[in-house]
Amino acid sequence: MGDHQSSDDVRASYVAAMGEPLGAVYHALWHQVALLHLRWNSYRGLFAASPQTIALLNSAAPAFFFDTERIMWEDVLLHLCRLTDPPQVGRQKRETLTLKRLPPLVEDLAIRAEVQRFVDAADQRTQFARDWRNRRLAHTELPPLFGEIQRPLAIASREHVENALAAFRDVMNLVSRSYGQGIVGYEHSIGPLGGVENLLARLRDGVESRRQRFRDAGVPDFLLPPGSE
Repeated sequence: MGDHQSSDDVRASYVAAMGEPLGAVYHALWHQVALLHLRWNSYRGLFAASPQTIALLNSAAPAFFFDTERIMWEDVLLHLCRLTDPPQVGRQKRETLTLKRLPPLVEDLAIRAEVQRFVDAADQRTQFARDWRNRRLAHTELPPLFGEIQRPLAIASREHVENALAAFRDVMNLVSRSYGQGIVGYEHSIGPLGGVENLLARLRDGVESRRQRFRDAGVPDFLLPPGSE
């Protein structure tokens, strides 16, 4: 698929190759998986890029970026959970968009079994995020009131997220290849203009401008506020 294709064009190509409803569901998931990778890349660009970037953020607005990191991290965990939820949730059996919708829609039984195996792997790799969602993010677990020992939350690291995203890519690209479509390099998604790089450039300009104002006022270098070095 070329970069010139609109979302509607991409949807039509998937429906033509996979039929309905698989093609439509796959396209909706394609959009969500791509969005999740874009958000993860933004998180990494800010908080996992380099010590220099972290120093810049701390110099510019440490309290704000402390909260921003937590919010972006929790958003990624929630997104991982949504994409591996059951196809129906709640007492009212609300329909959800999830990778688990894919296997039953694949008519070829051999391909269906392989897709199911990959979906099961993705589900397993998101268990850490589900523990956080169920006990911390979507609900607040009641703390021990009578001296009980509280069970710790599942370990959640950037490596865990990377492993889950790799499993998502495996599912999506297996289905795509099985129907003669190309694979998608979700992990290489390029963010829109006005994204992380634009923000960091503006922060560098602002921090350096502030330092220059202090220099112009005669403040010695060792008393200058932190810069973006």
